[in-house]
Amino acid sequence: MPQFRQTWDNQKFFSGSDDPQIAVAVEQLQDDISKLAEACGPFSELIETAEALPEPDHAGLIAQLQQIHAQEIGILQRLGNLRTFISSILSVDSQDAQANVWMPKLQQVGAALGQAATPVDVFLVRVGDRFITQLLAQPDLEERRFSILHARRLQDQLLSVAEEKLITGLGVTGLQGWGNLYDDLAGSLKCEIAGETVGLAKAANLLSNGDRATRKAAWDGVRQAWSSREDTVASILNAINGWRLQETAQRSQIRELHYLDKSCHQSRIERSTLNALIETTYDQRQLGQRALKAMGKALEIPQMAAWDLFAPAPSIGGEDYISFDAAIALVARAFSRLTPAMGDFAVMMAERGWIDGQPTPNRTTGAYCTSFRSPREPRIFLTYEGTMNNVMTLAHELGHAWHNWVMRDLPVMKTWYSMTLAETASIFAETLVRDALLQEAKSPAQQLEIAWQNADSAAVFLLNIPARFEFETRLVEARKQGYVAAAQLKQMMAQSWQHWYEDSLSEYDDLFWASKLHFSIAGLGFYNYPYLFGYLFSLGIYAQQAKYGEAFNDLYTNLLRDTGSMTAEALVLQHLQQDIRQPQFWRESLEIVEASVIQFEGLVDQHLASPMAVV
Repeated sequence: MPQFRQTWDNQKFFSGSDDPQIAVAVEQLQDDISKLAEACGPFSELIETAEALPEPDHAGLIAQLQQIHAQEIGILQRLGNLRTFISSILSVDSQDAQANVWMPKLQQVGAALGQAATPVDVFLVRVGDRFITQLLAQPDLEERRFSILHARRLQDQLLSVAEEKLITGLGVTGLQGWGNLYDDLAGSLKCEIAGETVGLAKAANLLSNGDRATRKAAWDGVRQAWSSREDTVASILNAINGWRLQETAQRSQIRELHYLDKSCHQSRIERSTLNALIETTYDQRQLGQRALKAMGKALEIPQMAAWDLFAPAPSIGGEDYISFDAAIALVARAFSRLTPAMGDFAVMMAERGWIDGQPTPNRTTGAYCTSFRSPREPRIFLTYEGTMNNVMTLAHELGHAWHNWVMRDLPVMKTWYSMTLAETASIFAETLVRDALLQEAKSPAQQLEIAWQNADSAAVFLLNIPARFEFETRLVEARKQGYVAAAQLKQMMAQSWQHWYEDSLSEYDDLFWASKLHFSIAGLGFYNYPYLFGYLFSLGIYAQQAKYGEAFNDLYTNLLRDTGSMTAEALVLQHLQQDIRQPQFWRESLEIVEASVIQFEGLVDQHLASPMAVV
């Protein structure tokens, strides 16, 4: 009998989307946000003279800001809990009627909170340095240090209070509405595969099937489903990117900000770091291509196709089913090699019902880690059906959850880290699991099965992720000129894949722009290169274990705890004494990838030479 449940237990917050207490909580939030708006409103009158505030006024204003900060933190915690609760319901059942009513309502509440705080946010960006120094000297406001100083770096992009409020308010039904539409599509679309009608989440798992014909059927089914909605998704992408370009144009009255500079600011990295990352990876793209070619060789197919990108290792003629309990035990055992606390944490997540992996009819695609704000509790969503890919996804998301867990005692604003640093912990966790499995493997066939995951990572992170970045760059440039139709989006995606994959694939997925939800996330553009950053960055950190020995876990934990308080460059400089703006840092990580690809190529040759090889 299974030990762990595969569904969330969120009953401590609300009983369901129809819980009457949700309406009570929303009403209280609205009332508290109105009070916050009253407290923040007077700061609008100070903005024009903010740079030269009289010294005697400082103490009184700081006292007001301390009170406002306390109010805002309380609202953020309660609103965060509500958002997490409702979004968790929609992930499991995108057609839940009441949750679909609450989600846009909560987005409106969030926008109202943003509008209420806008006068203070603008004031804190425009006020003089002396005032900021005095403000951040207050112990209860120190947690805002990084967010305030980082925001002030884009001081010349700030609009008036009225304009900032307008953008925030319109974004609920404009920008966010388009993202909501994509989520609804992804949860409701059905695929016809081998005479069976399944949802996209189920179809995505079939792409990992050991039978190539099944993979091809799943790929065709997914393409057919999205083809029927390609014009709708094209409208979504055009609306989201058109909105961003128009907002940027409005903000560029003093200085034009390139869309990649804006993305880097959001990711808390410098543009030089991004350039070094992408350029160094492109120079070594053959590593990902070699991994794909070796995978095709092992599968004994002439050339890998788009529907083979998630294929399992061939060494045992298709994967054995791995139960959820076995997966938790496997991941926990691997995590414990770093520290027993991390292994115990993985088990605790399953014991407490903080992981939802059970397939459901209207389940959304993908996997993620989220968290409740009060109490600090992480949650994981995935669709678990017993494949090794599912196990690695579980490890990935548990890495995110561990990152949240080691920060749970920090002030809330010190726990807000960027995507680049978020993906570091998750990919680090994957690496822990793969290395543990390789060490435990008792035969070359088992070694091949685990090394396959390393090869798959090389192909995904060195080719697929950069191809997404290439496409999104092309999309934004094309959107500057006008509406980008579905046919043009297909062409740009094929060109982007060709730029990175070259001859390592027999054909490209020109509909990837529709099927990959990352392009339609309203709140954040370029939801791609942070994965490449996290992959290579985590490998670089992982390689430090021998150097630091028993002190490594403390180093790693302290690094994770600082991710909400530093830029990526400052973080690496402080903890590893290295400069990620230079190509050398990334080259050293790519050398680790090369070693894993060489090992995989050798195992493939050994496998094919074995008389027991089965494909």
